[in-house]
Amino acid sequence: MRIRAREFATGDVEVAHEVLRETYIEHRHRVFGGAVDFQFRQHVVTAGELGMDSVRHTATVETVTDPLPYLMFVVSLNADLTVRAGRDELRPLRGESFLYPVGQPLTIRWTDFDLRILRLPVDRVARVAARAGIALADFRFDAMSPISAEAGRHWRDTMAYLFHTLNTPDTPLGNPLVHAAAVDLAATTAIATFPNTATATGYVGEPGRVAPAALRRAVAFIDAHAHEPVTVEDIAEAAGISSRGLQAAFARHADSTPMAYLRRVRLARAHRDLQNADPTRGDTVAAVARRWGFTSLSRFAAVYRDEYGRSPRQTLRT
Repeated sequence: MRIRAREFATGDVEVAHEVLRETYIEHRHRVFGGAVDFQFRQHVVTAGELGMDSVRHTATVETVTDPLPYLMFVVSLNADLTVRAGRDELRPLRGESFLYPVGQPLTIRWTDFDLRILRLPVDRVARVAARAGIALADFRFDAMSPISAEAGRHWRDTMAYLFHTLNTPDTPLGNPLVHAAAVDLAATTAIATFPNTATATGYVGEPGRVAPAALRRAVAFIDAHAHEPVTVEDIAEAAGISSRGLQAAFARHADSTPMAYLRRVRLARAHRDLQNADPTRGDTVAAVARRWGFTSLSRFAAVYRDEYGRSPRQTLRT
């Protein structure tokens, strides 16, 4: 997975808006009060489906945008900002999270904003929502604001973690397993944070009885593909059942979930690699953890110790 990063700065407001159009969406803008001592800075990083940016713009401007075709989540670090979408209007305060609505024009007015942005494809989040039984075509977010202040803080913390990880030198997000886990984290947290058709509908009941043979097919697929960025949808397709049926099969016959089983398999593979590793050749715990999709070394060490009664470093040195 290739990580692409770009920095841009200008003191020309017209150039700044050309860059904003190229990066995000076509829009028409109007500057109020001139643009004396104007500053614009943009830092953009993309890794596959995941994009994260920081943007500073010091002029007072109103823009009318074309409809966004993708999801853009925002944390206002320091902004005087108003967003209007149809009859809805939002004025986020410093530190608050919000979501630009998809598929409708937006009128956005700001004075001196400093924003952190996360971009995701709609269908990627919809595929995660489908695990709750929502048809892909029926999924949508229903509001710009989080469901609660606590949910908004959790989303802000998640964005900060992803932004830090994506901007770390030699970031593990170049690993397809780590990238898939990061996108899944962003999608599931977004679904839990912002009102949408999946959380509004809720769980609509457990599917009918799923044969143990379907679970065996799912387990065999996970065992064979644990080194790949596997999703619940991939496993369900291999097992020949729906995503909800897969969840029910694991709950009934294995007292677990598909992704929890996948994590256990990857942990076991990491344990095997640590046993076979040689620190004199430069093998490290971090390299093994990243190989198997563990983004946090502290979390990896904790679950490893819980499972094997010793630290990964002790295994490596034995």
